[in-house]
Amino acid sequence: MTAFDAVLARRSQSKVTDSAPDHDELARLVAAAGRVADHSSLRPWRLIELRGDARLRLGRALAHARGEDAVSTKPLRAPLLIAVVVVERPSSKVPGWEQEAVAAGVAHTLSLLLDEAGWGVIWRTGEHTRAERVALAHGLRSGERLLGWLYVGGKPDDRVRGRRELDAEAFLSDMPTGELPTALPAAPSKKKNKDKSDKHGKKGRKKAKKKAEKERKKSRSATEGATPTPVGEDGANAPADAVKRRADAAAARIARASRRQEKHVRAMGSEDEREVSVVSRAAPAPPVIRR
Repeated sequence: MTAFDAVLARRSQSKVTDSAPDHDELARLVAAAGRVADHSSLRPWRLIELRGDARLRLGRALAHARGEDAVSTKPLRAPLLIAVVVVERPSSKVPGWEQEAVAAGVAHTLSLLLDEAGWGVIWRTGEHTRAERVALAHGLRSGERLLGWLYVGGKPDDRVRGRRELDAEAFLSDMPTGELPTALPAAPSKKKNKDKSDKHGKKGRKKAKKKAEKERKKSRSATEGATPTPVGEDGANAPADAVKRRADAAAARIARASRRQEKHVRAMGSEDEREVSVVSRAAPAPPVIRR
């Protein structure tokens, strides 16, 4: 199998069996993966094997990062986890982002080699990948950062899936020609998001205002339309008082609803103003066209 065939055949295996490569086999593959492009040969990476109870140590750290006194079972999804660690080396020529790219290249190459060797692999990360508790559980030192874990195990026989073909032309382009622009162009707007924002923004505020105005009119009509009943022989006006109390209660309820609507409108307006403010600061000024 050529490298081209191996890359095309690779699939991420979210579910694996309990078998896994031993340390000697893994070391042989790691030696090959370490041949990736590495500016100044800094080798800014290292790998950590997690097997058996070491996975539970990670599970406790992940749960602690979530504020839970428990053990996360996520690390138990595979018999072998390989933590990918960036080890940033002091260098005046190779910045941190480039060293991180080298570590990522090692991880990806190792996943290809493991897949070719018949093992199921998936690269997993998460919101707590770089939590302090997780770093301490791995014994990381200053200048070291996690890039996630390769979950490794046996390939299930029934986990053969196809993969959508990539349109290479959509990601391959020529270098632009002509004069250099003075600033980076704005990112293309997403029409769907714009329409959704408008639906819940301007239209939502307009609808809320109409509803509030309608409630105010109902409140006025309820209070103005409550006419007193003629006084009886005993001088009492009980029916009129009952009608007035009901009208006052209805007016109070409508007024409260109106205030809630106005508060909602103001909140939506301030949120949109913040969004407009952010967009106005981020978007470049339109060009001036002189005729």
